[in-house]
Amino acid sequence: MTLAFMAAAVCSLIAAGTARHWAAPARWTLVALAWVAGAGLIIYSYAVAISLATMLFGQVDHWGSLLTRAAGATAGALTLACAVAEQRRVRRACVLCARVHGRSPERRTDPTPRWAYLAAYVAVGGCAARVTALVLDSLTTDKPLPFALGSPFAIFVALMIVAGTLLPLALVHRFGRIWPRWVVPLAGRDVPRWLVLGPALLVGAGMVGYFGVAGMTAWILGKGNLAQAPVWKVSMEMFGYTLWGLGLLAAAMSYYGLTRRDCPLRRALVET
Repeated sequence: MTLAFMAAAVCSLIAAGTARHWAAPARWTLVALAWVAGAGLIIYSYAVAISLATMLFGQVDHWGSLLTRAAGATAGALTLACAVAEQRRVRRACVLCARVHGRSPERRTDPTPRWAYLAAYVAVGGCAARVTALVLDSLTTDKPLPFALGSPFAIFVALMIVAGTLLPLALVHRFGRIWPRWVVPLAGRDVPRWLVLGPALLVGAGMVGYFGVAGMTAWILGKGNLAQAPVWKVSMEMFGYTLWGLGLLAAAMSYYGLTRRDCPLRRALVET
């Protein structure tokens, strides 16, 4: 409830244009509050994706909960949109491409920041920790590894490994922005940004919300089956998933900036 009131207040100030007359530090504070409120609402409403998935199979648990989660996620997204708009104004970014020319990447071939590389490899490390926990759990309990070829769980694990290796690496390496030479029909062309960015944001936000917030909270409070599970296993799973999600989200921020469309104004100036 506090986040909802904060989001409403922040968005009202931004929409009314009141903040434009404030000093830069106060405006940056407002932007930070908007990011916190928006992200908090989305994380708090993380279960909306699960509710929508169950609705497709006719298994809606409670319509009131579904509508509340959907409203929270929508309000969070709108608050983040307000935060981005105000942030661009404070940074005096270009109105056509949202870059700060001279400080922002201008093309897809520009180098990836070091912090983005670090974030991507943190995500890979989180994935490695989760898969290692799965293997160790099978070995310590004398269970066969659940990787039978063609089984649904094997397919899930394969997709999980792709999301923990290929996806974060694509966010920071050139092959994720420009098709490499071995992709013969598309070699040298731009990779559609949302082909990489969409899954990164969806997976990253889902892991941070489900495991980093809900899972960690349940573990600390001793709820569910987490209290009976071995500490090493729960630790590797919870921290692995959380670092994995945070790494994806951070690397996605860099990818978002590197894959912006070319600035029409800058292109016109170059051509003249």
